[in-house]
Amino acid sequence: MKTKINVYLIITVLFVALIFSNCATTRQNDFSKYNFTLKNTLSIFLLNNENGYYFCIPLQYIGDYQINRFEFNNGNIKIGDYDIPLKRDEINIFVYLNEAADENGKAIGEYDLVYMEENGSVLVSKMSEPLGIKNEPDYIMNKYDIFIEKYLTDDEMKNIITEYERKNVNSNLSIWFDLTIDDEEQNGSGMLDVFELDSGSFNDYVWVFPHFEFFRDKYLVN
Repeated sequence: MKTKINVYLIITVLFVALIFSNCATTRQNDFSKYNFTLKNTLSIFLLNNENGYYFCIPLQYIGDYQINRFEFNNGNIKIGDYDIPLKRDEINIFVYLNEAADENGKAIGEYDLVYMEENGSVLVSKMSEPLGIKNEPDYIMNKYDIFIEKYLTDDEMKNIITEYERKNVNSNLSIWFDLTIDDEEQNGSGMLDVFELDSGSFNDYVWVFPHFEFFRDKYLVN
C-alpha cells in the first residue's frame, strides 16, 4: 500500500508540474509573438525581463534644487477599453540622483539610488539627506531620474492581447504624486499622456536624446 501511495504522489506532482510548465510557456509565447511596444509616446514603455512583462514610466527633473520627497498616489493605464489601475502596493518606484548634469540632461559621474519602493514597502529613503556642495559652474545641475514599474499579471496580459487583436489600440496614461522640492510641498503633481499599443521598435528619440541615456543603460542595453 505504501508503494502505491508513493507512485500516485509522484504521478500527481509530475502532472501538476506539467500543467504549470505549459501555462508558463503559453504565457511567454502568446505575449512575445506580438513584440508589443507603445507608439507616439516617450512617457511610458512596455518592456520585459526575466521577471516578466511590465510597464515603465520614467519621470525626470533637472535643476539647481533638491527633491526631498516623492510620494506616489494613484493612476491608471488604459489600453483600448481595458483599464489597469496603478496601485501603490502593486508598483515599484526607483529614484536616482546625479549631481553633475547639464540643462539638456547629459550627466557625468555616478547615479545614486536615493529612494526605492517595492509593492508599497520603502526599502531605501535618502532623498532628504544633504547634497554635496557644488564648486562647478552654474550650469551643473541635479538630475533626478524616477522610474515607476508595473508588472503585468497573466490576466492583464491576456486582456492587452485581446484589445490589440480587436485593433482597439488607442490608449492613455495618468499618474498622480506628491513632491517636496527644497522643503516646499508641491502636492497634486501629475502627468497625462495618450499613445497607441503597437508592435515594433522603440521611438527613435529614445536613442538620440541625452536625457534618456540613463534609462537606456538601465532598461534597454543588455
